[in-house]
Amino acid sequence: MNSLFNKIIATLAIPTSFAFASINAEMEGMEVASRDDGTFLIGSPTFYFDRTLGAGGIHSESELWTPRKLRYRLLFNRMSVLPSWDPIEAPSVWMKTGNELGDLIYQDFLTDTKERPANRTPILEGGFRTPLFHGLWATFRLFQDDFNCFRSSYGVRERQVDGFFSFFGENWPMFSSAYGGLGFTNDFIDASVLAGMEYMWIFTESSRWIPVQYKPRVEARADFGNFSTTLVYENAEYQNKQKKETGERTEVNGSVIYKCGESCRRGMLQLSAGLAFRFVGDDGVVYTRLKNDRVLWPFLEMNVRPQEHLKFDVMFGINDRDWLVQDSVEYNIPVLEKMNVTIGAKNISGTRLNPIADTHEFFDGDTLSLTAAGHMDLLQGYVRFEDSLTSFLGFGLRSSFWAEYGAETFETKEFVDDKIYTFRHGDVSRINSWIKGVTGEFWLKLWLKDVFNFTALTGFERIDGEEKRFEVNPSEFFVQFNAEWLIKKMFRISHSIRYRSDAQWNLRSRDPFVAKGDWFWDATFEQRFPKWGISLTGTIIQALGKEEIETPNGEFSRLRFFCTAKKAF
Repeated sequence: MNSLFNKIIATLAIPTSFAFASINAEMEGMEVASRDDGTFLIGSPTFYFDRTLGAGGIHSESELWTPRKLRYRLLFNRMSVLPSWDPIEAPSVWMKTGNELGDLIYQDFLTDTKERPANRTPILEGGFRTPLFHGLWATFRLFQDDFNCFRSSYGVRERQVDGFFSFFGENWPMFSSAYGGLGFTNDFIDASVLAGMEYMWIFTESSRWIPVQYKPRVEARADFGNFSTTLVYENAEYQNKQKKETGERTEVNGSVIYKCGESCRRGMLQLSAGLAFRFVGDDGVVYTRLKNDRVLWPFLEMNVRPQEHLKFDVMFGINDRDWLVQDSVEYNIPVLEKMNVTIGAKNISGTRLNPIADTHEFFDGDTLSLTAAGHMDLLQGYVRFEDSLTSFLGFGLRSSFWAEYGAETFETKEFVDDKIYTFRHGDVSRINSWIKGVTGEFWLKLWLKDVFNFTALTGFERIDGEEKRFEVNPSEFFVQFNAEWLIKKMFRISHSIRYRSDAQWNLRSRDPFVAKGDWFWDATFEQRFPKWGISLTGTIIQALGKEEIETPNGEFSRLRFFCTAKKAF
């Protein structure tokens, strides 16, 4: 503890040039790779544990279903942004590439395989979106993120599938995706239809990486008036070449949501209602199951603002198997002109964190139940204070207390070792006792118009409960320094230096798996050429930190660099 305290004190002496504000992500959804204001543990681009400090509860944010995630991808039981099929909004053409540092740039030109170094997993992307032509536009994108896929599991995954299981390269990346399509946009409607194919590795409750090929995947979206709709068709092919297993799942999923109009949004009561749905048909060896091959999830959202400073938010969903309620109340206390004091409370109750996820997993003749009896309750209260001391200096703090009963966990019955991996048998269950947590955060901000922004922030969390039954014991402490310069509105420099304390996985291996805390430094450099609509961006991620495996059966999180060239029309 003393050594950690000394590190913190030493960090406070670091000049403000070490910092960050908007570090570019490798891909949308991978912002977690450059965050430590909580617990963010990367297993691969398709699996990570993401939990902000003060979020309350012990679950990962991506495990919790919310209406704002309606267009996220469902990867087994998690709502994930990656691989993103959100069409790029601005008409442009772009290309992105990068590598884990330690690679030799000239390796692909070596002809003698004995001298060829190991490939350090490049990131590759290219695409375009055309300008509007009478409201019509077209787009194409091919992208894959090979990072976090080079450990010895590279050889294990290679033996499970036919071919390289990607559009290009020899790394058996965690996802490789390509799509193209058409859209139409005007003042009334924004609609698109995209079709493509992708390769993906999905992480399950048994701790296995399951290869899935979507062949094809088609996604249609339409936003018009007060309605937003999504319809997805997926033909997913599963395989395990070693066990000579193959299977196929045909799935139709999507959502429709109605939000009240502009006059309603200006009033005291705002309502929205929607329906999320999944229909699946399985053939052959498919490693998961959805009970009754369907799920319909109707939900209702309500926002009440009886006065300017007081608001209530409620989301309620229910079907024949599950129910889920998320509600909150928040009051902004008017104090002084530049001072903002907020007190609030929130509650999450339900039978499942993600009611549209699969209900069973199959592993070595065993059926793992992904649902648990009973329900969970999470209660949290918080207070937030912010003040602008001058026209260029401000500070704030946030403190919260939370308690959770019936938290989702996993009841491990048996471990199975398979080469470098450890798998588990068991069922999803609950911690039927109270878990309590207290958090505190403090930040200091400094800015100079649109030229310079600096933020120093720190926070802690202390949790009491049946910690051996936590999937993850979250990090207890973080400190972070972020800054951004914009020079002549054409050259941007963003920096972040941060420290995260240890986190611990408890239920995916025989002994607890400790994700060691460390220092990290990230930076983005962007040169803009407004006259030509061109931008060139380079980003370095996770410098200073050691090469560590952050999740069981995961991959090394390494120092890496990637760059993007973009031309806007």
